[in-house]
This record gives sequence, structure tokens and C-alpha cells, in this order.
Amino acid sequence: MAFISLRNVCLDYPLYGAYDFSLKRRLIGHLIREKGETRVIRAVDDITIMAEAGARIGLAGPNGSGKSTLLRLIAGVYPPSSGQLSIRGKVVPLLGLNAGVNLDFVAEDNIALLLRISGRKPTRAVIDEIWAFTELEARMQRLPLRMFSSGMLMRVLFATATAFPADILLLDEWLSVVDEQFAEKAERRLQNLVSQAAIVIIASHDQPLLRRTCTSIIHLDHGRIASTVTVEQPSALPFELREISA
Repeated sequence: MAFISLRNVCLDYPLYGAYDFSLKRRLIGHLIREKGETRVIRAVDDITIMAEAGARIGLAGPNGSGKSTLLRLIAGVYPPSSGQLSIRGKVVPLLGLNAGVNLDFVAEDNIALLLRISGRKPTRAVIDEIWAFTELEARMQRLPLRMFSSGMLMRVLFATATAFPADILLLDEWLSVVDEQFAEKAERRLQNLVSQAAIVIIASHDQPLLRRTCTSIIHLDHGRIASTVTVEQPSALPFELREISA
């Protein structure tokens, strides 16, 4: 049974070059803490969250409130500085499709690399299935990703990132595709992934989306939980993939 447990979790970033009279220090001085000789900024501050199967949690708040950082902490990108973090289940973090990509590698090697990073074995059958979803020509598998258009690149990265179901699905606010012709197919794939996940956590500025989607919405402010709102009847599959410019 999938679950997430954060108990009084904090995450500190070290600050280098933040001298006493610097502009940076004056602007963010209220967030800076001292740890011996190292100055740090607390990005996640005393967060406690419990989530079990069926939970759909929204993270809301202005830029810099800690939404994306909290998702990355849950994904294991950052270890907590203090507190207890416990997760059971396969986590799929859709937090930025370019993470781990080397544009100088050919497409096939990038797919294999991303699969290994996510803990999957890049078999021939798996790579072929991912490539088939992209609807790109077979010969392009042996071309460096640097030669791909933005729309083609998004097809490859999206197909790879969503190739396997998740127990715990983490979504940041990048839910978009460049290629208009690919948008409908990508939306169906993402909706299916969301519907199968036991736990979904999505960070967004879109309050109507969060109210339609989530069983609860956590409002963050400077890395702390400012409030939590329970949503009575979220819909099951509310996601829309919006176009973005290249």
C-alpha cells in the first residue's frame, strides 16, 4: 500500500558568497540561518504531511514558496536536512522533462539513460514501445537530440517519462506539450497515468485546477504550511495539457 509520511521535515540550502552587507543578504536576511561557519537558507521548514492511497494533494503558493522544492524532496532529489521522510511505493516524478538528458547523445541512448535513472531496465522491447509512442521516424533514434526540433524533443522525453505506471505521481507545473498534434495523445496518456496512481501530488498556481483535482490543497508560504483546505468532491481526470511556445 502506497503512502507518504513527512514529519517535521526541513531542507536547508548552503549559501556561498552571502556576505553581511551584500544586497542578497539584506533581501533574504529573514530566511538566512547560521550553521557553524556556513550560512544556509531554509527552503522547506517544519513540514508534516501524511498521504495514503487515494490522496490527491495540491501544493499552492506564490513563486518561491517551496512547492517545487518540496516535490523534489519527496522525489528523493534532495535529502531532508532534518525530520523524518518515509515513502512506500514506486515514485514517478514528472518535474522537468530535461533532467538527466544529454543533447549530444543519440535519442535511443538518452531513452536508455533516462530509464536507468528511473530504475527501469532499458530492454529493446521497452525502447521500441516508447519510440512507437512518439510517432517519429525510426531513423531518428540514431540522431543526437540536439538535432531535434522542440516538438520532437518533447515527444521523446514525454514518452519516456510516462512509459510506466506509478504508485506515487509527482507533477510540477510543466504540464504542457509543444506539438499541437501530439497534445491530445499526450493528454490521454497522462490522464491514464493519473487515474492509476495511488497518490498524486501536483504543484500549481491554477486554483480552479487544484479545486477540481485534489482532495486537499496545502498552501505554502516561505517553505512552511500556511493552511490546508479539504476539497469535498474533486473530479477524477481534470488535467489539460496546454501549448507552450518553443
